[in-house]
Amino acid sequence: MGEMISMIAHQWRQPLSAIASASALINLKAQLNKLDKETALEVSQNIANYTQHLSATIDDFRDFFKQDKEQDTTNFTYLVKSVFSIIRSTLENNNIAVIEELNCKDSFMAYSNELKQVIINLVSNAQDVLVEKKVQSAYIKLKSYSDDENYILEISDNGGGISEDVIDKIFNPYFSTRLKQDGIGLGLYMSKTIVEEHCRGKLSCYNTSDGACFKVELPYAQ
Repeated sequence: MGEMISMIAHQWRQPLSAIASASALINLKAQLNKLDKETALEVSQNIANYTQHLSATIDDFRDFFKQDKEQDTTNFTYLVKSVFSIIRSTLENNNIAVIEELNCKDSFMAYSNELKQVIINLVSNAQDVLVEKKVQSAYIKLKSYSDDENYILEISDNGGGISEDVIDKIFNPYFSTRLKQDGIGLGLYMSKTIVEEHCRGKLSCYNTSDGACFKVELPYAQ
């Protein structure tokens, strides 16, 4: 129970931050007497979307270990767009550029809400590294494509990469390079569980010349 609560808290961080930003925007515009109807409606709808995501997260984790879950039809473009509707403002506030190279438009059967949690986790981790290291011209790149056997999504950054001493351990439960801060060592472990056990794919990581790259591979035949 403690592990699941910690994971929910981890996944709630981004949408809660987005809600706080939306609330601050309304407050500022109201104080300046510049809160027009269009802005109020837009921001309130965004807050409603964020809260729906929070509710869906509870359902996802409640059903995490169920064996009778149903997959749905989805694709990487939809998943990425859905995730960034929640977290893009947080990245912009931290001056992190988002590069999208979404070349795989093919649909596949998967647990789409769980895959969204994976993407949020991987992007959040990249953001934390970039902010912590105060990287100049920081970016997070999301690239999708396919090969002869898999639909592939790569999430990379220019944060300098992961130490070779620990890169083979990052998917282990309770392993974290950030335990002295707020790392709980479960995010990557749960992400790997979702991709490999629930979606029968593969989640791996390697270093590029600029930083770390996480690779999600989902087979054509699920």
